[in-house]
Amino acid sequence: MALDNLEQLEARINQLLERHEKVKKEKELAEKRLQQKEGESHQLKGQLRQYERERSEIREKLEKILGHFDRLDLP
Repeated sequence: MALDNLEQLEARINQLLERHEKVKKEKELAEKRLQQKEGESHQLKGQLRQYERERSEIREKLEKILGHFDRLDLP
């Protein structure tokens, strides 16, 4: 009877260890995914800043071009 209890305890410990390993692997995978997403986010923020700068430059150039037309004094 005591041997059965020890075997059951051993089986439960083994199950616990297996679950622990599974959770540990899932955590590592989640951390890798998070790092990837953070990298992607950083890259996208950089692209957004670049697009905003380009937009500002284009706006300035268009305003300059429109200013030339204003000076032509067309009817």
